[in-house]
Amino acid sequence: MKRFFSLLLTAAMLVGGLSIVPASAVDVNKTLRVRLTIDSASTFADPKLENVSGYDGGYTFGAMDGTTFQADKSVSNTQLTIKLVGNAFQVSDTSSGSVLYTTKAGADHLAIRPNSKLTWFKGYKWYGDFVYKASGSNLTVTNYVGLEDYVKGVLPYEVNASWPIEALKAQAVCARSFALGTNKHANEGYDLCNTTNCQVYKGANNATDNSDKAVDETKGEYLMYDGKLAIGYFFSSDGGATEDAANVWGGDYGYLKGKEDPYEDVENAYNGVWSVTLTAAEVRNKLTAAGYSIGEVASVEVTKRTKTDNVNEVTVTDTAGKKVAITKDAVRTVFGLNSIRYKITPSTTGKAADEKAVVPKAGGEAKKISVSPHKVTVDGKAVAPQGYNINDNNYFKLRDIAYILNGTDAQFNVAWDGKNNQIRLTGSTAYEEVGGEMTAAASAKIENCTPSDSEILLDGKKISLVGYRVNGNNYYMVRDVGTALGFGVDWESASQTVKISSKAETTPPVSNAASYTFSGTGWGHSVGMSQYGALGMAKKGFGYDEILKFYYTGIQIQK
Repeated sequence: MKRFFSLLLTAAMLVGGLSIVPASAVDVNKTLRVRLTIDSASTFADPKLENVSGYDGGYTFGAMDGTTFQADKSVSNTQLTIKLVGNAFQVSDTSSGSVLYTTKAGADHLAIRPNSKLTWFKGYKWYGDFVYKASGSNLTVTNYVGLEDYVKGVLPYEVNASWPIEALKAQAVCARSFALGTNKHANEGYDLCNTTNCQVYKGANNATDNSDKAVDETKGEYLMYDGKLAIGYFFSSDGGATEDAANVWGGDYGYLKGKEDPYEDVENAYNGVWSVTLTAAEVRNKLTAAGYSIGEVASVEVTKRTKTDNVNEVTVTDTAGKKVAITKDAVRTVFGLNSIRYKITPSTTGKAADEKAVVPKAGGEAKKISVSPHKVTVDGKAVAPQGYNINDNNYFKLRDIAYILNGTDAQFNVAWDGKNNQIRLTGSTAYEEVGGEMTAAASAKIENCTPSDSEILLDGKKISLVGYRVNGNNYYMVRDVGTALGFGVDWESASQTVKISSKAETTPPVSNAASYTFSGTGWGHSVGMSQYGALGMAKKGFGYDEILKFYYTGIQIQK
């Protein structure tokens, strides 16, 4: 799958690239200087140009004064090869090899203006002019392109060109605002790169009438906040809520505020639901690579969340008791995760002790499953809920958990709504038995095992629990249930016991776990506009201006 969805921008880039541009200084007619990287290559030995058929052929050679082209010589040849010869730039006909133009020795650069509207370079069709500079024995290539043509080359690489036009128009305004307000490469002699470090720009190959129409219908429009240009940061999906820029990159930007997002269809978003498991050694290696000093990892836990329930701090503790706090966007980037919206589950076992069955999951992925071999206690009393160990984590029948907690501070009721495929939980309520609770041990014969697709509501609000449907019954990760309902879950390695505490308290993290599973939703930094959220809003009939004003607090759309 192409894409798209640039997980736009590292924290360093963002902090360095945020500029405050007053309305009077915004120039929507500007020419952008975009340094081109193709297939990970940013320098080229002998780059070639070719006029796109259907347009006038030929080129003009010269130089740039700022962004103004100064012509020197024109030719009718349609295919060019450019290379360094000594300390001069030389242009030859690609087919015949005949030399068409050579700059003066020691020239700083060579500029080429195609006569054709579009020009082939490295398999992509581009608008605008091309400027070559020396980089060792190779050349860098910078595309000098008008703002609107640039946005046409961004849009179909950042979102699907077949999406509803209101979503595309919202993305076009974001892309334009981002290009006008970002200056991270100014000291390097150009404005923007064409990779996900800025925003993906690859010319006109994937442009459609629909995507070009979205750009044309928003021509010259950009975001403004408090009389200044607002940079249109965006990302793929937030998984449930966007986030304040201050909590991700630092700095307080009034229009980049977090909020709950009801519009995403996160289950169908690309990389919208994800899970990553790291061993304790891998956690340590990732921290070391990021510049942190830590010994053998004993625990990893989320220690702070934002108002919108995104992760804001993760604390890693080593066996000597040293703690390392990872904050802001580093909670995503250090561990190599998709988003800042996740939970961490320590694995309390290595290989499961009982007989294994390999059961295909939807999509063909195999799942390791066995009857849970571990003891369970509630407030120190032994209990025996039905459970399975799936991928080295314990999952128990939800009604059994409710049954063993009934009459305690953590009691809750479970109701099933078959019509809507919903499990409805009610906290602080006595459990109503339906029969079949705690009746027999889980069957070692695994007939089927699939991820649970039931929607779960707690006191009427949708929550997310990791679960599987095994042999027709739903089983959920007990630590997730405890987090949602406020009871404690701990692991005692010596006795191989899952210890449940009915008191509504935070229990210590599992120590010396073999691995840690980060399971979450969303893809990207979660600041600004969710692209899949924009898609959801467009499908519900919202206009692009309404989409933008939902994701960017207090902005105006300026033209």
